Amino acid sequence: MKSLLQQIGDYQILEKLGRGGMSDVYLAFDASNQRRVALKLVERGPGEDAREIVAAERLGAELQAHLSAIEPRVPKIHKFGDLEDYFFIDMEFVEGKDLSEIIRAGTLAPNIAAHVARELCSILSHAHSITLHADGREFRAIVHGDIKPRNIRIEAQGQVRVLDFGIAKGLSLTRKLTANLFGSVAYSSPERLESGRIDEMSDLWAVGVVLYEMVEGKLPFEAASTERLESIIRARTAPGPLEKDWPPELQSILHKSLARLPGRRYQSAEEFAADLSAFLVGEPTRAGEESEETRRTEFGAEDDQETRRTIPPSTSLRQDERAPDQPGRERSGTDAGRRKGRVRRFLIWAGIGSAVLLAALGIWQGRVYQAALQVRPDFVSAQMDPDAAWSEYQELRSRSLWGIAVFPLRGPLKKILRENSLKVMDDYRNSDQPKTRLGDWVRCKRYLTHAVEVDPADARSEAMLAYADGQILRINNKGLSAISAFQRSIQYDPGWSDPYLGMARTYIYNLKDMERGTQALQRAKDLGHQFGKRELAMMADAYNYIGMQAWDGAKRLRGSDQEKEILKKSKESLRQAIETYSQIAPWGESTKQIRLVQGVLDSVEDRLKELNPPNPLFPWNWFKKQLG
Repeated sequence: MKSLLQQIGDYQILEKLGRGGMSDVYLAFDASNQRRVALKLVERGPGEDAREIVAAERLGAELQAHLSAIEPRVPKIHKFGDLEDYFFIDMEFVEGKDLSEIIRAGTLAPNIAAHVARELCSILSHAHSITLHADGREFRAIVHGDIKPRNIRIEAQGQVRVLDFGIAKGLSLTRKLTANLFGSVAYSSPERLESGRIDEMSDLWAVGVVLYEMVEGKLPFEAASTERLESIIRARTAPGPLEKDWPPELQSILHKSLARLPGRRYQSAEEFAADLSAFLVGEPTRAGEESEETRRTEFGAEDDQETRRTIPPSTSLRQDERAPDQPGRERSGTDAGRRKGRVRRFLIWAGIGSAVLLAALGIWQGRVYQAALQVRPDFVSAQMDPDAAWSEYQELRSRSLWGIAVFPLRGPLKKILRENSLKVMDDYRNSDQPKTRLGDWVRCKRYLTHAVEVDPADARSEAMLAYADGQILRINNKGLSAISAFQRSIQYDPGWSDPYLGMARTYIYNLKDMERGTQALQRAKDLGHQFGKRELAMMADAYNYIGMQAWDGAKRLRGSDQEKEILKKSKESLRQAIETYSQIAPWGESTKQIRLVQGVLDSVEDRLKELNPPNPLFPWNWFKKQLG
């Protein structure tokens, strides 16, 4: 991939290897050490979120340096620090192919897929068991947090290497983190998507997904949108059926690694690796034994029936073999009567059994309903912590048939979730210097995801959820995805101005599309939003950018027919920028920007004067000349 960046510090950029949400990774030549390296550059930004990302990358690099010292399958960290406008990480460049590239070429044989998965588990085993001190803290484990084929490289000799032990684990060990920010949703466990917690179990789930993908050539969970995919995984939906006739032991390993309940999955990387090793040498696996026990438990009744079928049925006498004292017609009538009696008795007992069952269910649901009514005042007061309220609701919901008994809690619960989300959104919108951080949007998205589960028909909750997702994507520098999320929010609630403000910020600062950015700002204003200092600063920054770009274009076209028109455009935009900055000065960096823009505007006007010299025949010009 060609890169516009050619040189930074001692590094000559050879090729762009990839772009993440927070950084770019390049193949570079380190002139000071005469070696090729993988160079990760993280852009610095003015906001708190950008500083958090750099801090997490710094911690991640330090942790990876410790891990690579004891685990050679993790790339070495040569050095890291600040370089011009970036935070950089100089890493060992690993030759070979990404596993994603190998999978695209075709599915892997079962033994090869199992070998790769075992190597992953072996690497994770070292990471999960390491104890170290870094950044003044003690860590009991290193969690990767983003296991996926693109982060797995296979060297020419077949060695498996795990890349990017970076920001995901650094954040995961310091605070809660949403799964779909620094990890891929398709490889995230249900628990990670629900709680935002990244731990050893989330790594093992991801290995199970990768194993499935290697043997099937596709993901176990697929959907048309990220939101739908999250919903499918969080609902504990069974993975897609295996389309190929793979060995039963490998199928059992796959089923165990992606089991619905965490307690039925592999509890450690060592346990997972042991089963894969057993499969590779043809020995029984723990997963296979558990599958057999489950089958016997669940299908024992069928086995009993099969056993009974092996007993030879009683032979009945033919008509001509009946005893002389049992006439055929009388025997036939007696048998028919007996059959009718058995049917009547069966129907009576079935009715009694159904009545008893319904009564028991009614009593049970009544108790759940009473429990819901007892906690409802706490829900109605709206003083409960949203996560605690959701846990209480889920516990009662699990005991309720079809969720009927918890119906009294749905309205108050949705209100709790919505109001706590609105606090985040109101603080962000109404403050000239909001303290809203990435973690706030993550929490907001979690609450609104629950609100949509409680009431899937609520368009307002859907709009708020899409808006929160858009803010997360914007902060994560995924501009196009953020715009898509904001547009979904608008579809659910066309009269809400907040998504337009989010689109404006994304267009102006992420995508550098000033025209669409100013249009979005104007639309928010049309919907009733009163511009504050932040919105005026956005508008001024947009004019500033347009004017500067036009000035640069004019310099490139110096002497051409188009230069004059471009200079006029630059002059107009720069004047608008100064006027708008003046409305908010001295807030933020407005005063500084006024001085910078004025300097460029002076240069633009000087150049226009050169292109439009005064007419010496004009009387006023002649008069000024005489006075001079």
